[in-house]
Amino acid sequence: MNIDQARKIIKTQIELGRTPEGRPLTKEAILNLDAALSDEKNLGNDVVQCIGCGMVASILLVEDGCPNCGCVDLKTNIGV
Repeated sequence: MNIDQARKIIKTQIELGRTPEGRPLTKEAILNLDAALSDEKNLGNDVVQCIGCGMVASILLVEDGCPNCGCVDLKTNIGV
């Protein structure tokens, strides 16, 4: 799944301040999600989901692990 396909998931995370698993998001994580949606030239890039907290984020913005919990275990096979 790419960023454009995951747009609804990402927007919902921002609005609720929670991951799809219900874990709270940090301010840094919300800024990370905003950055992913605002970078229109990279909407075709993949998203990953954190194994630790469940946050769905752009693969381009997780080089140091999950921006929410710091976990480095990220999965790329995310179903719609």
